[in-house]
Amino acid sequence: MITDNLINKLESYLPTEEVNHIIEAYDFAEIAHKGQKRKSGHDFIIHPVEVATHLARLELDPKVIIAGLLHDVIEDTDFGSVEIEEKFGKEISEIVISLTKLTVDEDTLIKNLDEKNMRRFLVSVAKDVRVMIIKLADRLHNVETLKFLDPEKRKKIAKETLSIHAPLAQKIGMNDLKWRLEDESFKHLMPDKFKMTKRLISQKRSEREAATKNMISEINEYLEKSDLIAEVTGRPKNLFSVYNKLQRYKQMGRNFSDIEDLIAIRIVVKSKEECYSVLGKIHELWRPIPGSFDDYIASPKENYYQSLHTVVMNDYNQKIEFQIRSEKMHKFAEEGVASHWKYKDSIELEKGPISGKDTYWLKDMIDFEKEILEDSEYLESVNNDILSDKVIVYSPKNQLFTLPIGSTPLDYAYSLHTDLGHSCQASFINGVLKPLNTTLNNGDTVQIQKSENEKGPNLDWLNDSLGYIKTANAKNKVKEWFKKREREENIERGEKQILRTLRLSNIEDPDQFLPYLSQNDTYENFAYKVGIGEVGNQKIIDLINQRQLEETVRKMQNTEDVENTTNDSNYDSLSSIIIMGEQNSEKKLANCCEPVYGDEIVGYKNSTSDIVIHRIMCPRLRNFENTQRFMAAAWGHLRNLTPTIVQIEAYDRIGLIRDITDIVWGEKTNLHSINSQEDDKNGTCKIQLTVYTRDLGQIIRLLGKMESIAGVYNVRRKK
Repeated sequence: MITDNLINKLESYLPTEEVNHIIEAYDFAEIAHKGQKRKSGHDFIIHPVEVATHLARLELDPKVIIAGLLHDVIEDTDFGSVEIEEKFGKEISEIVISLTKLTVDEDTLIKNLDEKNMRRFLVSVAKDVRVMIIKLADRLHNVETLKFLDPEKRKKIAKETLSIHAPLAQKIGMNDLKWRLEDESFKHLMPDKFKMTKRLISQKRSEREAATKNMISEINEYLEKSDLIAEVTGRPKNLFSVYNKLQRYKQMGRNFSDIEDLIAIRIVVKSKEECYSVLGKIHELWRPIPGSFDDYIASPKENYYQSLHTVVMNDYNQKIEFQIRSEKMHKFAEEGVASHWKYKDSIELEKGPISGKDTYWLKDMIDFEKEILEDSEYLESVNNDILSDKVIVYSPKNQLFTLPIGSTPLDYAYSLHTDLGHSCQASFINGVLKPLNTTLNNGDTVQIQKSENEKGPNLDWLNDSLGYIKTANAKNKVKEWFKKREREENIERGEKQILRTLRLSNIEDPDQFLPYLSQNDTYENFAYKVGIGEVGNQKIIDLINQRQLEETVRKMQNTEDVENTTNDSNYDSLSSIIIMGEQNSEKKLANCCEPVYGDEIVGYKNSTSDIVIHRIMCPRLRNFENTQRFMAAAWGHLRNLTPTIVQIEAYDRIGLIRDITDIVWGEKTNLHSINSQEDDKNGTCKIQLTVYTRDLGQIIRLLGKMESIAGVYNVRRKK
């Protein structure tokens, strides 16, 4: 049943001939889907009609509307592409075929989570953006009707929508669609948090709406006196964006009451020049908040969103955000690239009104498809490098570049050219020499200094804990470089990395672990995989801990009681260490190995019935013969800070202590004490510091960064 809403909207912007053609497509789809039902119990034809209605609201080309009506025909009916091409033409048939590869019914929709299918989806939308828009409209109606699916499917589809579809909508500038996708998914993925956010907003709504109404009336009156014609409205923030802001505020120790921009006042005028005139009038009426002005007209966002944003303090000491834009800017802000395509016959990437700069990222998605073999790596590259939030940086020649938030100078170098990344030796940020793992900020000017030799990238660049590389593109290029090296060279490099990781893990006798690291492979092949970056440090650490756990548990399993205790997984969520089978015994940390949160641990009951907690890799455990004294132990869920002693040996120089403490502060680690002993004869020093750390991962990350300090030649964790 075609709805009056759809017909009325089509008639408002299309000639009668085109509307009749769309009705023919509806009749075709209705016959094709006859007898089919959705989970809601409604006739299936309702779904393609709703998809077409979403597309019509954007006033899109008739071919797009028809493809929306027919998008499920090939997948779910006895009709094929031949019938569609005969009746509606080859172009529409090809769009529907592309959609067929991705779209499935409600029972099997969850299959889109499969990596291969998701890759196929992304490649398809990159080749024809019309496919993307139809798919987004399809997904919007699906999330609007999630309540008819079982809870597990609801959450999986909602998660996929938030991670893939909503970012895609933002990428092409369709902000209104993005917000709707987010809020519908948020409602089903995190229902409790959704209700909480909605409740918090409603508590402040009346006061905010009253203030907003007064300000709208005041600005309208003021603009009329200045002969400025404008449409002034108040728009509440979408729930998901408010929730995300609330989480950021919590991390900063702020409360919901601190969020002031729950409602933004939007002013739409005729021209760009009038935008700046209105901005001046607003600042005449209310005091602007310093640091809260953004000119996205002169410097558009990555998706080419344009607007002036300013925050002012009103008469009630409330901060209110204003968004000022022209009619053309407003249309693009709501509809994105779809606003370019009205009444157009073709919207292929190579033709039509869309410029290459608008869709450069679509080309990246296609290039990734050619360059990356593994589906998981392809999805990681798209998520990290394309769909994530961006930071804007500049070259020394003032050229603008966009990179994912969290990117480093190395990511920047690899984005310019692979060889520049491989030969990157140093980086200057805003004219100052900075480490290669420095996080880039908006507006930074970045200069890369190349190495004169051809030694290539450093394997440490692939160590996530050291933070050298953020983008999947750069990681893949580094991995590819190592894969091309000679096998013997890679094995040697891998062995060095293994031994270094064992040393940083405080293993006294590394040789005993080497045969166990490779598991079902040879040690040589394992070292090779490490050498090419396929196996990282964390995997090595996990294998060490696993081996130590197996060794200690083997001893513990000499008695039946202990064996039963070991298999017990019902750990209570306590802030202290949990001892299986013991409630009241005193516990203390072993001085010999000083375990910290994250270490695999075991308890040993001493002669006074106290339980001493050791790291499972502690060499002293192998000297204990009374296996009945071993007690299974685990950390509680609260991560209490634990002291760790770090010893550093280095060539003494000015600024060494400062560089060490900078790393400690950068890791958000508490520094308890620091002592230094200098040897004037050879110009070296030994530095011992006590830091309070959260877990083993933080310790390993801290030690790795300290090893990279200029002049440092040995770093170890003291027992």
